[in-house]
Amino acid sequence: MTLVSDERASDEADEPEDGRPVDGVVVSDDAIEPADSKNELLFGLTWSGRVPTAVWLSLTLLVALVVRTVNLNAVGFNSDEAVYAGQSASLAGNPLFVHQFPVFRAHPLLLPTLLSPLFSSGTPDLRGRVVVALLGVATVFAVFLVGRELYGAKTGILGGLILALMPFHAVVTRQLLLDGPAVLCSTFSLWMLARFVRTERFEWLAASAATLGLAVLTKETSAILAGAMVLFLLVSAEVRRPGRAVALALVVMGAVSIVFPLAISLAGRSTTGGNYLAWQLTRSSNHAGTFYLTTIPATIGWLVVGAAAGALIFQINRTWRELLLVSWILVPFVALEAYPLKGYQYLLPIAPALALLASRGLTTWHLPARWGKFTGDVARPVLIAVVVASLLPGLWTVVFPPANASSLAGQGGVPGGREVGKWIGANLVPGTELMTIGPSMANILEYYGHRPAQGLSVSTDPLHRNPSYTPIYNPDRSVRDGQFSYLVWDAYSAFRSPSTSHRLQVLVTRYHGIAVHTQKVNGRPIIVVYEVHP
Repeated sequence: MTLVSDERASDEADEPEDGRPVDGVVVSDDAIEPADSKNELLFGLTWSGRVPTAVWLSLTLLVALVVRTVNLNAVGFNSDEAVYAGQSASLAGNPLFVHQFPVFRAHPLLLPTLLSPLFSSGTPDLRGRVVVALLGVATVFAVFLVGRELYGAKTGILGGLILALMPFHAVVTRQLLLDGPAVLCSTFSLWMLARFVRTERFEWLAASAATLGLAVLTKETSAILAGAMVLFLLVSAEVRRPGRAVALALVVMGAVSIVFPLAISLAGRSTTGGNYLAWQLTRSSNHAGTFYLTTIPATIGWLVVGAAAGALIFQINRTWRELLLVSWILVPFVALEAYPLKGYQYLLPIAPALALLASRGLTTWHLPARWGKFTGDVARPVLIAVVVASLLPGLWTVVFPPANASSLAGQGGVPGGREVGKWIGANLVPGTELMTIGPSMANILEYYGHRPAQGLSVSTDPLHRNPSYTPIYNPDRSVRDGQFSYLVWDAYSAFRSPSTSHRLQVLVTRYHGIAVHTQKVNGRPIIVVYEVHP
């Protein structure tokens, strides 16, 4: 096998001509589409005799934008969104948040720092989500770049469209979460890594490692992808001097990633960082061990997963390109499957590689030879349409979630939280403390209501609680002594922790609680604020 050199001394990918050997295999234009010098070029490529690549790419990005912005702010923040927004506001010196949301929490500060100018005043939420949504659209473009680099414009466009419509990626990038921006960085890193293999220029490898370091600075779990990079560099026969490549990648990535621990150290908060690490490593799992095998494929799209698997059936798809994509999928999946904690959005980094592998499978799939003439004109377009259409029902529930939608962390906002928080801010005396069932609702009410709140379910054991949260050591006495005049029950926390919900209801009954505000969805109470009288 030979590498394609960059003889033109440019950054454009060398696209194989029709029938030219690629990694020892002769391919047709169904496999990797050639450039057409007669048409206007986009990054050196168009689709010969058809709609220009620029048009298809623009339409794909427009679809991604619509999917990620329509009905974006219908529901207020969930707990994680409130925390990241609160961090951004504290970094900006917003007086409404500096005393309630600490700057140093469990994750790095790259995204909150970049967003902080948007949170310098007031209680915004939409603007933060818009930024993340736009970064999600940028990820679709990054997928196009990777697909074009590996296979050509057609595969890149289809891979981008699959990611644009994928419910898994869409729902996460419609929230102010770290995962979407982190995946943008890791996808650009994947593109640069492919450029390195194609050109044998170590500058691209250094850029790839540095960009992956930015992903780690966005969310520390992105460090898992370093394993995917190292595995590929060591295993792929196309990488010359793999030892040197691995050393360079790890040094550059480490130099970028170390910024966050240095910042903590210089701020004198090393103990805080250590406490967070201990908590992350010892916290119990919140889902069954089969969670990633059942829930995640369904939200990615079973047919997309099937197309990605099918891509590996064809002999033409057994090259360094597929090894790169499979490494980007397999290493995070195995690592996070072995890790007891199962976060819904943790596996998002594999979505771009899965979309591209599925696109590759769809663009190389063909009927048996005797029916081969129907492949390009009928069978393949129909199969692509079926796979893409299969994503639409799940996508509809993402853009227009039903009122009884799941409250699984990472799947969207929490109905009623914003409205109750604003009621609290308008009707309760500043400084009034709230007791909630758990810290999730406490975060939401603190963000929108600007009143301190504590969760009854927070463990008194330092090893089993988030260091940001303060436990209520003696709830009964705290109510009796007047620390908490208002107790808040919510259906979401009650579902996850019925025993703690019962404890709060006992306190409401014991201290003559009166419901002073009730938030309903479809006539059903979802959040109730009780005023207690010891």
